[in-house]
Amino acid sequence: MHNFVMQRMLDDDGLCRSMLCAETLKPWTQENVSKLDQRRMMDMFQNSPDIAGCVNYENALMATSEFALSQILKHRVTNDAAARDLAHRCICGLLAVIDEGRHYMPGWLPKPFGGVSHARDSHEMSVDQYTKTVVALHTWRPLADTKERAAIDQFFIDAADFFIARKWRHAYRHRTIVTAATHHHALGLYVPLVVLAAKASGKDRYLAELSHFDEPINTALANEGLESGFNGISLIAEGFHLAMQAGATDKRLPQMIDKLWHVGAQNVDAAGLGFIGKNREPDSQAPRLAALAPVVDALNPTLKASELAQKILVAHPDPARLLHVRDLKTTISEVSITSWLAAYWRLKEAGLGAK
Repeated sequence: MHNFVMQRMLDDDGLCRSMLCAETLKPWTQENVSKLDQRRMMDMFQNSPDIAGCVNYENALMATSEFALSQILKHRVTNDAAARDLAHRCICGLLAVIDEGRHYMPGWLPKPFGGVSHARDSHEMSVDQYTKTVVALHTWRPLADTKERAAIDQFFIDAADFFIARKWRHAYRHRTIVTAATHHHALGLYVPLVVLAAKASGKDRYLAELSHFDEPINTALANEGLESGFNGISLIAEGFHLAMQAGATDKRLPQMIDKLWHVGAQNVDAAGLGFIGKNREPDSQAPRLAALAPVVDALNPTLKASELAQKILVAHPDPARLLHVRDLKTTISEVSITSWLAAYWRLKEAGLGAK
């Protein structure tokens, strides 16, 4: 997994490319991107003149952040300086995108379509990319120097202000408005972000924003048929875990992590393979659930979540076969790979390991 990231995903700026072409195991080009579902490309990227550049960096921030997390964890476990340096390289890539976003406004984190050099021209963002970036930055912060720590704290404040100004709503592509009520995975960003902003600024006014999320949290907890998918589970659970690390004491946060683990575990078969939907369509993103296992076990050891996590890692040995689903099934699922690595090193940190 590690070699696949290093040899095929990581670019010169420290970002992990996404959705590699499954046929070539390389980034898409303008010559072969026409093989992808063009209606899906129009939906995702509208009239961009560089569709290949968009596909290659659609999930770059999530993948880069998870890879950085894996290397920070590796450094903790092994004290390997090379892992620390590699994590720093990725963090520098994330901070570069943040700097480019400031050309629009502070707190804007664009999907870096075309790479860092074109990030300031990107029209798109998502709470998914924000969430994983915030998790990575917070995890790196103890290793950062004074200047870098200040930049991280300022981003937490700027991002919180960005969303406060928009009343915790934002446009997604050309077709919907994302709120915590309509897209509950947004809670994985909104809740920890205000806690981090309050801590970084020393201003309690940020904590007052938490009241906006009471109803969506309660609704999600009460929903017996909650469906979130491995992506949503990862985003909310990682975000709530981060909020708890930053000092949040809301008892609903660990309750939600517990609930989401059970939802995800129901979508993993006896062999450790993930699936989605009533037809049990294979989904390679089960490693995203595995990455949460040590967090879940720390909250409730009786669940033995790490046993399932180890089974999941063993069932997904080949990065070239970890594909996105449905109309993106000819692309490599970058977050399956980076989550696998995060899971592996979290398990190692917990004194466990893939069998």
